[in-house]
Amino acid sequence: MSGFEIWGDVERFRTAGTESVEHLWAKVELDRRREDKRKPFFPGNYRFEKKFADRVPDCLVYGGPVNRWIEIVAGSDQPYREKTREALRLGCVVHWVFHTEHREQQAAARAALEPELEGPFEFGEYDPRAGELDVGTPITFKNYAFPVEEFAEFQPEEILGYRKGKARIARRACGWDLGLFDLAGSHRRLIAMTRDGRHSKSLAPGQPDEDAVWDFPAKDGIKTLIENGRVTRLGPVGQPDNQDSR
Repeated sequence: MSGFEIWGDVERFRTAGTESVEHLWAKVELDRRREDKRKPFFPGNYRFEKKFADRVPDCLVYGGPVNRWIEIVAGSDQPYREKTREALRLGCVVHWVFHTEHREQQAAARAALEPELEGPFEFGEYDPRAGELDVGTPITFKNYAFPVEEFAEFQPEEILGYRKGKARIARRACGWDLGLFDLAGSHRRLIAMTRDGRHSKSLAPGQPDEDAVWDFPAKDGIKTLIENGRVTRLGPVGQPDNQDSR
C-alpha cells in the first residue's frame, strides 16, 4: 500500500515507460492545484509528458509571463545538468522537485549543478502521504552560468533535435535567432542563416537587424573560442510570438 490515493482520469499524466505512483501523484497534484488556484500554481497552459525538442518534461507551463519546465524526481537518477541547460536554452526556467524520501538525489543534483550556480535557488519537495507539494525556486539565466561546450549550440537542427515537438526558434533577419552570447567579452546576438550553423549573422545589443554582420565571428573563430572556454550563452533562443509553446 502506498498510503495515499490517486483518483480521477490520470492517463494523460502518465509517462510512456514504467512510472511509480509517487511520481504520478506529483503531476496529478500540480494539475489539481492549477484547477483550484492553490499554490503552487502558475498562469499559463499545462502540458504533461509532451515532446519539447529531444526531451519530454514532466510538466511544461507555457503561455504565461514565464515558461516553466518542472521535473519530478522520485527515485530514478536524472541528467540534471543536461536537462537544465536544455530548458534554459529553449526559454524556460527550471524547477527540480524531489520526493522527500529521496534527498540523496537532491545531493546528486546539487553536485551536478553547483559548478555553474551563480545565485541562490531552492529545490522543490513533495510528500504524497502528507499531501504536500512545493516546487521551490527556479534555475534561470540569472542564477546559472551556461558555458558553451560545442558548436551544436549554433546549429538550429541540433537545438531542436530530431523530435522537436513543440519547440521552436524565432526567425529573425531571414535566419534563426540563436540568442545572446558572450564571445570573449563581446556580447553578440547570433542569427543562424543555415540549419547546420555554417553561416550566421551577428548583432550587438540594440543594433538594428539590417545592420547585422555576416559571418562575424566565422565558424572556425567560434569553434576556437569554444575550445578556449571563451563562449557563454546569456539567454535563450528567440521565442516566437505565435506559437503555443515558446
